[in-house]
Amino acid sequence: MKMLILGLGLLASTAVAAESNGGQHLLLGNVDVYYGVMPAALVSAHPESHSENAMHGGTPPSKYSYHLLVALFDHTTKQRITNARVTASVEEVGLASTQKKLEPMQIGRTTSYGAYFYMRSAGPYRVTLQVTQAGNHQPLTGQFEYRPQ
Repeated sequence: MKMLILGLGLLASTAVAAESNGGQHLLLGNVDVYYGVMPAALVSAHPESHSENAMHGGTPPSKYSYHLLVALFDHTTKQRITNARVTASVEEVGLASTQKKLEPMQIGRTTSYGAYFYMRSAGPYRVTLQVTQAGNHQPLTGQFEYRPQ
């Protein structure tokens, strides 16, 4: 439990810090995308009865599993976007990619999007995000690189 709270706190503080220094942030059209990647083991540290253990179909058992978490905000109004479709494609540079729909998830009273991905090597991994807002059929696309620690 302490590990998840620490991980979520880190993500929240990362989003605030990213706003001021450009890290872990993408601007896609009029959408601010704040992202974080953390080992799935942070989630699996919960007691079995904890709700986070069931998200995204359950915590993968592999030590090479990582949780990608994305928070979306309207760039102009700074309001959180809670009704988008988000997909992510994760590929080790030069190799095949894995694409998944990021599921909406409640953290506190906020909505973010997430999924687990398998990253066995030191990378780098290219993560491509596609965000489609309600009422708009044209996805916004951006990417970043990630290296597991």
